[in-house]
Amino acid sequence: MTDRSPRLSANNAKRTRTRARLTEAALRLMSERGINATSVSEIAAEAELANGTFYLYFRDKAEIVAAVCQAVTQAMHDDMSSTRLSLEDGAARVAFGTQQFIEIAAAEPVWGRLLASAFTEFEAFKEDVAHYMRLDVALGIEQGRFGEPLDEFVIDAHLAILRAGVLARLAGAGPDVSARAAEYQLRILGMSVAEAHAVRSENERKSGAPAKKSNARQRQALPSA
Repeated sequence: MTDRSPRLSANNAKRTRTRARLTEAALRLMSERGINATSVSEIAAEAELANGTFYLYFRDKAEIVAAVCQAVTQAMHDDMSSTRLSLEDGAARVAFGTQQFIEIAAAEPVWGRLLASAFTEFEAFKEDVAHYMRLDVALGIEQGRFGEPLDEFVIDAHLAILRAGVLARLAGAGPDVSARAAEYQLRILGMSVAEAHAVRSENERKSGAPAKKSNARQRQALPSA
């Protein structure tokens, strides 16, 4: 038993490294070309692995796309979660989450390009992004802050604004884009122009900046996927 344990540990470490090579290769290629234009064979080649090796770690392309997108979105939410959860107002949470999502995607352009592609090319990704949004909108409705119901049309509208904000920032637009996106989100939910602006401005006053900076800049590797 004692002789086998080091071998098992070494095998597990090797599997972890190989899986990471595949997911990081997928992230690079999909961010450059888009999800639909990236094949399994190209991911394996980018990772410098045999094509068959891919299938020892992932069933198919959809599984690795899901793993990569979930790792990125989880890292983004982890980056902002402590501040987001400290906000008691559902409207403030919606505005903060919108601004931070766009600003982190702009600061991590490889992530941003992947997410922009995933919005339109990978349907399952939408629910990963919408999960926390649903919670924050539901809180705002419970508090009487929002007059619109939480339905799929509202969620789709929110996601469209997020994608537009990410693309604009990646194209060189300034951080005012994320602030405007936050206000648009609140207006979709029934707040007036003045109310939406007040919520966004109060968030910025508390944080001392248009959007709180991501805790980790220029990550070179994908979070554990």
